Amino acid sequence: MESFPFLFDVTAQSADYNRSFYKTLLVRDRLRGKMKFKKTLLTAGALVATLFTVSTVTADTNVQKVIDETYVQPEYVLGYSLDDSQKEQTLQLLGYNASSDSKPLKTMTPDVYSKIMNVANDPSLQLYSSVKIKKLGNKKPLQVKIVTPQNITKVTEDMYRNAAVTLGVQHAEITVAAPIPVTGESALAGIYYSLEENGASVPQENKDLAQEELAALSNINAENQGKEGYDADKLNVALTDIKTAVANAKKNNSNLTEADVRKIVEETLKNYGLSSSVTADQINLIINFALNLSNSGVITNSDFTKTLTDLKNSIVSKAGNTFNNINLNFDANGLLEDGGNFFSNIWNAIVNFFKGLLGQ
Repeated sequence: MESFPFLFDVTAQSADYNRSFYKTLLVRDRLRGKMKFKKTLLTAGALVATLFTVSTVTADTNVQKVIDETYVQPEYVLGYSLDDSQKEQTLQLLGYNASSDSKPLKTMTPDVYSKIMNVANDPSLQLYSSVKIKKLGNKKPLQVKIVTPQNITKVTEDMYRNAAVTLGVQHAEITVAAPIPVTGESALAGIYYSLEENGASVPQENKDLAQEELAALSNINAENQGKEGYDADKLNVALTDIKTAVANAKKNNSNLTEADVRKIVEETLKNYGLSSSVTADQINLIINFALNLSNSGVITNSDFTKTLTDLKNSIVSKAGNTFNNINLNFDANGLLEDGGNFFSNIWNAIVNFFKGLLGQ
């Protein structure tokens, strides 16, 4: 504090003046202190915002544009491990017509798979799943048909659809087949391969997210088959809601933390009656995926949430009575808006703490 010697001159004549002036200085210093505090608070706020804000990487993709322009004629990607007889059988299952399907057939080899998936090349890799991709009118929802459901043992049609939306596909007709029992997970890699060969820009993060989603969904589904309270349709619809909530939250400039994402996931699963059947580890798989999704550019696509809504409506419409007495308008993002997100709560607590110190 500055030193003012005359303040301590307490003669009878100057005492009142000094007391008045001293009060003025105290008020001034207190105001200065508040101003310094506010500056410190703003600086701290900037620092905290820098530490806690996770930037969203833009992942531009022209996937749908390439599909619309290039896939009027369907494209076929066959698994490398198929022998000649199995190739012929698989092409027949996929609806191949040699006289009208003029595009060259593609083959998913272990080398191609390693490059597409950014993993080590494993020559012993067995690749049987095969896929056909064709343009679909933009007013029709994304369609996936598994023509050999008895042989695709781990992935359902709606799991493929969910993952394809994450990849950037809005509307297309995708057909999957395998001549022998396989998990079906490599079929998604065949879609990446075809798209990139035709000029589509498929960011690695899109591929990683789609594979992570497919693995999470297929593993959860496999582990819960026959379990009371579990339903694959409900899980797929719940995931469309989770992805929509994450996308909308980021669109509203919300800084999603792990606590926020966990709340979205857990409350959405609860809405669909899955809380008792899905384990804590399985919930964490979904949370990890949703967190990665929230920090990606996949959700910046303007049609992302619309495509998810179309997918959700399509699943519900063919599920019979499965969704009776379930709130299909449940908005997990609204939970954050009602309760405030975790970041905001921390910030408000900091502000209120320091205000309390100043007696405000």
